[in-house]
Amino acid sequence: MGLLFGPRAALGQYDDDEIPPDVGEEPAADDEIPPDEDEELAADDEIPPDEDEELAVDEDEETDELEMEWGIRLQSDLRFRVEEKSVGAYYDRRTLPVGIDRNENLIGLRLNAQYGDVSAVAELDFVLYGYAQDVETLADLSRREKLDPFRFEAHKLYVEVADLGFDGLDLAVGQQIIAWGVGDQFNPTNNLNSDDMEDVLLFGEQQGNFMVKADYWIDESWSMSGVLVPIFRPALLPRSGELQIARVDRLPFVDEELRHRVHAEQAAAQALAQHPTIVTSVTPVLPDKTIANMQVGYRIGGTIGGQDVSASYYNGRTDFPVPFRNRTVQNSEPQCNPNDASDCINGLLETTTFLHYPRMHVYGFNWAGEVGWLEAISDVFNSVGYRFEVGFVVPERATIELTNGDLDLGLAVIPGGEYDYDADGAPGGPQAVVVEDTPFAKWTVGLDYTFNKYLYTNVQWVHGLPDEYGAGDFISDGAAVRSGGVDSDDAGTVACALGRDGTACATETLRPRIADYLVTGIDLRLLDQQLLLRLFTIFDLSGVDMTKFDAEAGERVSEHHNMFSEQGFGAVIYPEVGYNFGNGLELQAGTLLQLGKAHGKFGDPAAGGSIVWTRGRFSF
Repeated sequence: MGLLFGPRAALGQYDDDEIPPDVGEEPAADDEIPPDEDEELAADDEIPPDEDEELAVDEDEETDELEMEWGIRLQSDLRFRVEEKSVGAYYDRRTLPVGIDRNENLIGLRLNAQYGDVSAVAELDFVLYGYAQDVETLADLSRREKLDPFRFEAHKLYVEVADLGFDGLDLAVGQQIIAWGVGDQFNPTNNLNSDDMEDVLLFGEQQGNFMVKADYWIDESWSMSGVLVPIFRPALLPRSGELQIARVDRLPFVDEELRHRVHAEQAAAQALAQHPTIVTSVTPVLPDKTIANMQVGYRIGGTIGGQDVSASYYNGRTDFPVPFRNRTVQNSEPQCNPNDASDCINGLLETTTFLHYPRMHVYGFNWAGEVGWLEAISDVFNSVGYRFEVGFVVPERATIELTNGDLDLGLAVIPGGEYDYDADGAPGGPQAVVVEDTPFAKWTVGLDYTFNKYLYTNVQWVHGLPDEYGAGDFISDGAAVRSGGVDSDDAGTVACALGRDGTACATETLRPRIADYLVTGIDLRLLDQQLLLRLFTIFDLSGVDMTKFDAEAGERVSEHHNMFSEQGFGAVIYPEVGYNFGNGLELQAGTLLQLGKAHGKFGDPAAGGSIVWTRGRFSF
């Protein structure tokens, strides 16, 4: 909707037909003008220059008008989890139960206002969670914030000035979302805003952040941009991400020999003393709010031959955390499985973990446009759209400090201090690396085609999802541990641990740190464009590698399981149906199927599992 206001009304000035009589009355015909005034107002006399300038300014101000466009959206979401997802044993189990996953009501405001060269943009959402939160005592039943929790989301809230100082220079200050990428929802060059993964259905969303952005238009097609982000914001993670805490077997170390040794030591602690390892807390540590920790980005872009191209640079941090400190202490309080009295442990090795956000540089390149057909068939087929987006990432090397208190494991007593990383018998040594400083790349390559007004489709090759970080793909070595443990009896496991070498015991399931995915989307519109049938899919192309020690060969071996195998298969299937009733009313329903083994990307319980969802929306 749009409203138009003139500055006269805003300033309370009179319209021509509302001039007060004492101001608008003219002198009677027989009234005489005093000679001194008549001489000053002679026809051939000129208006003084200063008065002429004032009149010109007033005349210019009359041309400016306040233009406003606004809209309101009311939306209700109801979602059901159709399968239980859990991780961990009885002493550290974390579970997502079957049932209602989300019951939210939202009102969103969108406002754009412009007055001359100044414009303001606001996009705000007010969200009611729709369920009680942390109700534990009788007193909580008297607290509305417990029974009816809510949140505000400020996606955009900024002011922009055009032609500031000279033509072509625009400046925007405030809460912004700056999207430089051209890929469809998968954008490795969009790093100024942190990822928003709280809602699994909103692929590719990003959070607003306070920024100062300057654009200079070289001509109508080419521009240069510079952005300053004073405060770092971390990625917003899905609620199901907490299940990841129970995956103590997903060791983050780059050094595989160190990983194998730790797998063996964890298993030996459980075999020797019935003390399994758990993570009790995870603490993210955000960067200090200093000038040195500000993020910056630069971009130049334009068109060449009708095709859009741009190059960009980002200096900041990854918005997904990596561990930098672990401390393990012993808890010797026994406990038993409530469902099996014979399943007991003597205590726990409790680990507290601290996370941080390493620095990185990203050099981006984007290229998008359309490719037409030969003239002979151009009237038959529509142009094919294409997009190519790549981000070359230069990461900061990141290490982790491992310390422990005194640990009494029966046959072995481990004194408190820092871990012996290099297994030479002396505590300390070079700390374990979790992210190498080896550069790596992420990219999106896509094609899209509109067959007619009813059918649209696109397909993309995505190399690296937003939460994947570090060198390791089909180009360079490097793997992420998806599961780990030992493949030996208790005696063999203890021998590996005491020998400080887990090579002959450890087993691991690995995926590339940067994996590959096939993303497809099909939209079919029927019934005069009111009915939408959509199918969106993501297929994991990378598979997994399972490694273990082969006693006959006397060495470790690896077996690859590709995307068509039971162990390597992983996919997202996302069908949706929506109907637009007109007058702003839409109803939608669908399901999100996340398929694969627990060690895979999408079968991972921390991904949240499969859901069925419905949505109603009214906007005006």
